[in-house]
Amino acid sequence: MAVAGLLMFGKTVRAEITSNIFLTEGFPRAISVIMVIFIAIIPITKIPLNSRPIISSIDKMLSLDARSIASPGFLAGMSETSRGLLRSLVRIVVTIVILIIGIFVPSFDTVMSLMGSVFCFSICIILPLAFYLKIFGHEMSTKEKILDWFMIVVSVILAVVGTVWVCLPASMTGATTAL
Repeated sequence: MAVAGLLMFGKTVRAEITSNIFLTEGFPRAISVIMVIFIAIIPITKIPLNSRPIISSIDKMLSLDARSIASPGFLAGMSETSRGLLRSLVRIVVTIVILIIGIFVPSFDTVMSLMGSVFCFSICIILPLAFYLKIFGHEMSTKEKILDWFMIVVSVILAVVGTVWVCLPASMTGATTAL
């Protein structure tokens, strides 16, 4: 994204792409507003997608998952309405926790970078590869196993480096904000 911004806007590129969109001449104002609205929708859709594994884990721990209704737990015998209300409460609480984290980390780019480096690497690359190894490991050739392990290790390293880099102060990374 940074390279595309640099190529599009040159050395006057700003930290947030939406700032550059509003300053670009030649585009109708309505298109710029629509693009900014679409960009604003991204975090709204990322929160449910990224919180889904957390919510599923909590549902399983509390025996709220539809597949675990028959399992004995402290919620055994609870009515379907009560289960539905408790599942809704879990979703609301997880969303509120994510929003509170967003409030205490007010920098939008920091939140998006953290979500990308931690959640996206984990959900999109590391976990699928690990599950594939676990499920099909006995059927895989040695080459495939080595390749999968290599991709997992590289992804973990990139996720850790990305997370650490996001948490470092801008003065240490050499980043400047041009707002």
